[in-house]
Amino acid sequence: MATTTAEIEDEIIRMSMLNYERLPMLDVIFERFVLSFSSSLKSVTGSVLDVSLGEVEYLPFSEAMKSLPKHGLIAVAQADPWDDQFVLSLDSVFLFSALELMLGGQPSGRAKDAKHGFTTIERRMGEKLAELILADMAVGFRQICEVVFQVDRMESNPQFANIAQPSSPTVRVPLKINLDGHDGEVFLVLPYATLEPVRPLLTKIFFGERLGADNSWRAQLTQKIEGSSVVLTAQLHEVVLPMREILEWKVGDTFDLRIDDTHPVLVLCAGSPVLEGEMGKKQNGSVALRVTANLMGKDEWSNDVDAD
Repeated sequence: MATTTAEIEDEIIRMSMLNYERLPMLDVIFERFVLSFSSSLKSVTGSVLDVSLGEVEYLPFSEAMKSLPKHGLIAVAQADPWDDQFVLSLDSVFLFSALELMLGGQPSGRAKDAKHGFTTIERRMGEKLAELILADMAVGFRQICEVVFQVDRMESNPQFANIAQPSSPTVRVPLKINLDGHDGEVFLVLPYATLEPVRPLLTKIFFGERLGADNSWRAQLTQKIEGSSVVLTAQLHEVVLPMREILEWKVGDTFDLRIDDTHPVLVLCAGSPVLEGEMGKKQNGSVALRVTANLMGKDEWSNDVDAD
C-alpha cells in the first residue's frame, strides 16, 4: 500500500513527540495546584466537589488544541514575567455547573448547544473561573519561582487561540472536576516556549520538598533531629588474635593491647566512626574523653545543606 504525504508527516510528528524533554516538576506543581484549586472552587460554589489531575502529556501544539472539548470557552492567559502566553480551556459542563452553583441554583449538567454562542454573562463568569484557576496555578508554581498569570482574552473558537506554531512542543494538563455529580473538564495547554524561562527547574527530578522559599519543614526536621538521642561507643583498640589463643582464655587471664596512655580512642555511632579523642580522668575520678578530631565531615555536610 502506498504511503501518502500526510501519513508521512503524521509519523514524523509522532516520532518527534517521543523526543520531547520531560518536565518532572510539573507533576509536583499541578498536584499542589489541585489541592489549592479544590479549596478555592468549594468556597465559591459551596458544593461537594472532587478535582483530580489526569496524565500530563507532551505533544505538538496542534494536537493539543484538537483534543480540547468542543463548544467550550477558552482563556488565553499571559504569564508575567515570562512574557508569553498559554491556553486554558473550560468545557461547557463544568462552566455551566459552576455558574449555576455560583448563582445559587443547582447544576443541571447541561452542555452548550453548538448553535448558540456564549452570552455576555456566561463569558464573564467563565473569565472569573479562569482567573480563579490561574491564581491557584500561580500558587503551585511558587515552589520554583514567582509568577503571575492573567487572562488576556476569552475565546469560544479554538482557531482564535492559536498562540504557537502547530508543531511546537507543548504540555497538555487535564483536570477532571465533579460538581454535585456532574463531570466536567479543564485543560491547560502550555507551549515549551512559554515555560522556557523556568525549564531548567522543571526538568529536575523531585526528591522531597527541597525547592521554594518555605523552609518550615527544615526547621521542624532540624528540631526533631537535635532533640533525638543516639548511642555512642568508645572503641579503645582493635587487635587480631588467633582463634586457638582466644579459645584457651580463662577467667583472670590478661592480654597486651600494645598501646600506651596517649593512644587515640575511636567513637562510633551505629558502627560508623564519628569522632576521635584522648582518654583522661576528671577530678572526681570518672573516665573522660577529649575530642581531638571530627570524622563526620560535618563542615562539608553543613555547607551542602545550606547550599541546597
